[in-house]
Amino acid sequence: MVCPAEQAQDTRKEKGEHRLKRITGHLEEKNGKWYAAVNHYDTDGKRRVKWHNLDLEAKKGSKKEAAERMQKLLDKINAGEIYLAESMTHAERERNRIANSRVEDYLLEWLDNHRVNITKGTYTDYERYIRNRMIPFFQPMELTVKEVTGDEINAFYQAMLKSGLKGATVQRYHAVLHLAFKSAVKRKIIPTNPVDQADRPKSQQFIGSYYNADEIKQLLDAARGDELYIVIMMAAYYGLRRSEVLGLKWSAIDFVSKQVHVRHKVLDEDGGPEGYDVMKTKSSYRTLPLLPQIEEELLREKKRQEEMRAVMKNAYHKEYEEYICVDALGMLFRPSYVSSHFEVILKRNGLRKIRFHDLRHSVASLLLSNKVPMKMIQDWLGHSDMATTANIYSHIDSTSKLESAATIGRALGGDD
Repeated sequence: MVCPAEQAQDTRKEKGEHRLKRITGHLEEKNGKWYAAVNHYDTDGKRRVKWHNLDLEAKKGSKKEAAERMQKLLDKINAGEIYLAESMTHAERERNRIANSRVEDYLLEWLDNHRVNITKGTYTDYERYIRNRMIPFFQPMELTVKEVTGDEINAFYQAMLKSGLKGATVQRYHAVLHLAFKSAVKRKIIPTNPVDQADRPKSQQFIGSYYNADEIKQLLDAARGDELYIVIMMAAYYGLRRSEVLGLKWSAIDFVSKQVHVRHKVLDEDGGPEGYDVMKTKSSYRTLPLLPQIEEELLREKKRQEEMRAVMKNAYHKEYEEYICVDALGMLFRPSYVSSHFEVILKRNGLRKIRFHDLRHSVASLLLSNKVPMKMIQDWLGHSDMATTANIYSHIDSTSKLESAATIGRALGGDD
């Protein structure tokens, strides 16, 4: 069975595609010496002539040797053994080096440079994508950065899907590849992004579980007294992401103007939970009203933490004093613990199984059932655009469908 990578290579051969222009040249006599006038193509495809001294006098009978020297020079240039360094700037040499480097090497180099722009968790995910999936696929193809087209990218997607990955997961690989090659375009290493020539993987619409109002009330009653109660309550009322709930600081609560500012998040890292000021998207930074029930519970939580600090003294972890969601000893809750303990609470109290993240879906469901416009739900949840909100929650917008049905019934069911 032919693998997708080999199919992509065969397709290119059948089409006779030769994206790499071979460096050519011709002999020139100048000041009594032979020179090779080499046609060099920059990353934009423009031809430039570079002169190379062949170190041979232009006397009778020397042209054949000059031609041989020029051919050896051209062979080395085309093989990547030497670059046209004599007439290239440092930036040109660097772009040329990267353009001729193997795809797998470039991806690792890009990730290392991109490290300062992302969180530790995101870096770990990207590195896993590259090392576990991208390198094993692209390495046998022996492609350079400037050789990659949409055909190879599509072949990679198909291989990932055939290996059992879901469309939504392959979309993450698509996003990483697009970022990497977008950087190459910005640096003028390649003229266009090959990922734009590929077909973005499709994913099946995710339909999450959600609780109705009565079930949420049962959950809150069951969780009262549990160490995660404030975590669950904030998620159930505001539909915050797990990382956003754990990232809430006391400074984010304005008890005077009655507002909650979502500005911080906490992620699971190898060394434990770690806080970040960089949110998922620009829309994730948002301000929500401080509901009376939440204010009351927060004041109780604040008093509880003050009492625990006084009792535990030096055993209390004061480095997390600014955070709201901490355990009895002042330690931040790990995001993974929140998910696993939430499941324990449900099972222990005989409640229907949902994920912690499904509390977010439950909030959206409650808002929709009470005729809150989709745009307002988008702002409440911190989605970057309306399409995201509509795609996720359109299937639970039963109220509008009932109204539409009633309208049709009145129009067509009445007597003439």
